[in-house]
Amino acid sequence: MLFVTCVVALCGILSVFIISQVISSQLQAKYEVDQKESVEFLSTSLASMVALEDHPRIERTIESVLVYENIVSVAVYDAEGALIRSTTELGEAATVSDSIIREMTQDDVSVGHVEIGFSRLYIEQQVRRLTAILALAITGFLVITAIALIWYMGRSVVQPLRAFTQTVQTMSATNLSARVPVVSEDEIGLLSRSFNAMANELELSQQRLSEAHRQLEQRYSERALKEERRAEQVRRIFDLRQQLNTIGDVPTLMGYVTSSLQQAFDYFGVNVFLADSATGGLRLVAGAGDYAGKVPLGRAIHAGDGIVGQVLQSCQPRLVGDVKREPRFIEMAELADTKAELAVPINIGAVTLGVLDIQCNKEDGLDEMDLFTAQAVADQLANVLENDRLAEETRELTILEERNRMAREIHDTLAQGFTGIVLQMEAAEQVLHEDPASVSRHIDRARSLARASLNEARRSVWALRPEALEKQALAEAIRREAEALTEEGQVVVEFSVSGKQGRLASEVEDALLRICQECFANIRKHSGASTAKVNLSFGKTTIALHVQDNGSGFDTSKSHKDSFGLIGMNERARQCGGTATVTSEHEKGTTVEVSIPTSRRHHDD
Repeated sequence: MLFVTCVVALCGILSVFIISQVISSQLQAKYEVDQKESVEFLSTSLASMVALEDHPRIERTIESVLVYENIVSVAVYDAEGALIRSTTELGEAATVSDSIIREMTQDDVSVGHVEIGFSRLYIEQQVRRLTAILALAITGFLVITAIALIWYMGRSVVQPLRAFTQTVQTMSATNLSARVPVVSEDEIGLLSRSFNAMANELELSQQRLSEAHRQLEQRYSERALKEERRAEQVRRIFDLRQQLNTIGDVPTLMGYVTSSLQQAFDYFGVNVFLADSATGGLRLVAGAGDYAGKVPLGRAIHAGDGIVGQVLQSCQPRLVGDVKREPRFIEMAELADTKAELAVPINIGAVTLGVLDIQCNKEDGLDEMDLFTAQAVADQLANVLENDRLAEETRELTILEERNRMAREIHDTLAQGFTGIVLQMEAAEQVLHEDPASVSRHIDRARSLARASLNEARRSVWALRPEALEKQALAEAIRREAEALTEEGQVVVEFSVSGKQGRLASEVEDALLRICQECFANIRKHSGASTAKVNLSFGKTTIALHVQDNGSGFDTSKSHKDSFGLIGMNERARQCGGTATVTSEHEKGTTVEVSIPTSRRHHDD
């Protein structure tokens, strides 16, 4: 009731305010019209009087206009601005609200101006009087209306709403059976029927919600069991991974994987097929389960045959819940009770190394959890197989590299030493009858070469550095080699060093010394040269070796695949990140240029 009363009172106040604003707006408009008309009338009437200088008449005229409620003062000025006549009302009504100055003209000639003062007091009085009358009328009307409305609402609204409220209060989450009595066909009756319909729906929804809650709890329990199973699978996969790292033999490893998976997860059958490079298909290398007889190891499966062959061909896993509905399923006689099958590829990148196959004797007995397990195990098997392949390749490369190293060392040390020994012995044989005293010198030289070659052979076996670099720098070692070649009497070698000398990585120094020795061996055996120039240049980023002779030379455009010395020089330079270039012309000598980066330099002397 209080709310209704407040609403009615507020409506009355708003009505009075709105109507008073309308009246005020209308009277204000009337005031502005009267003001405009008064200004036009006075400026026109007084213009001729001012022009004729009829001052008495001007005075009568301005006094007569004061009878208007809106005019409270008038002042008339001539063209020079001198006051001619003025008059002002006395009392409270004489308050000027607006003042307007209008110029007076006679025949388009200014004769002076008039200043008129206007008052809004009479407008405000009319607004207050009309507002008061209107407020009394509306208040009386609203009081009568409020009394009638309160009586009507008490009978038609309040009582039905009280019954509605009491019904609602009796309802709770466990009691939704209460209903509101429908006593009329009006809006309250419609609301009661709507509430009863909503209560029916709510009661039905509660029943459905209870059922959904029960199903959710059931699914949660199933999910919890699946998570426990997943955790158990992850644990077993981890244990399996630990064991895989301890088994080095691949066949033994595959047998262990199949038996462990079959026993850990109670699968009907587990098989591992590996790719056969000869046929492009698969071969069974390990199996475990309820086989009827022995596991048919070595059984071949072609790409595209059966579920396993499809996985090999597509490189994608396949899970078949009912093999009877799979037209390409191929039954294994040893596992005749297979009802479901799961096959995942054993991949390394885009290369399929094999297929892991799991079979079950129940329809839809394999799910996503089993797919996760199989994929995880297949990934581990792929890593093991790839590691085994890489280890085998590494062993082969190691053996090949060691063979190449021994071949280079033999060629660069023993072969050159034996060549020197042969040359010394031939020289001794030539001077045996002509100069017997010099024979011992050649024999001593041959003996020295034999001992040095034997020492280098031992060092090569143990992969040690050349003895010449153990106790002296690279430049000094090359200088000694040049002096030794000069002492043989066939070639005069001129050696020079440029740049700031410094120590290099051991493999760089070894390579440069061996390349220089190979150059000297070629000069000694093949070139027939009488002079040679050797320059070792130390730069900021590279070290260069330059060897040039004036020998017979050779045709570099022809293939020299059988020349192990040239191949060895290129290989040594390339292993250090450098290059070796050989240029030669017939009867114009040979030049060897080697350039190797010094980024691995140790320190300056």
